[in-house]
Amino acid sequence: MCPILIKTLIKLKNASCLQQEIVYLNFNVKYFKILKILYHNGFIQGFKIDFQNFQTIIYLRFFQNKKIIDNLKFLSIPSHYHFISFFDLSLINNKKIFILLSTNKGLKTLYECKKEKIGGKLLFLI
Repeated sequence: MCPILIKTLIKLKNASCLQQEIVYLNFNVKYFKILKILYHNGFIQGFKIDFQNFQTIIYLRFFQNKKIIDNLKFLSIPSHYHFISFFDLSLINNKKIFILLSTNKGLKTLYECKKEKIGGKLLFLI
């Protein structure tokens, strides 16, 4: 997991804790896939790319004035990676936990990895 991505996710978490509805980030293609996954899983309302100012505008989601992204925990950092097999993944209850993994088939959520029966490198959990 690259340091740019870690900074981006920390910025999203901090903005969520401060209850900011809009976050402006410098445009970078590296975190576009993660924003797409966060959008499809309901953690952000949406995002759009402003090509004139080279920015990504992210709209955070709140539920009854409570933050959605509150407990963000990095499971792998550039100096220490954690890998998990499919057998160990199958022991995790995915009802309340969102885990993102980097697999040989791209970025996948915990549910998608269980469905495809693959393991991978743990990135972060919410």
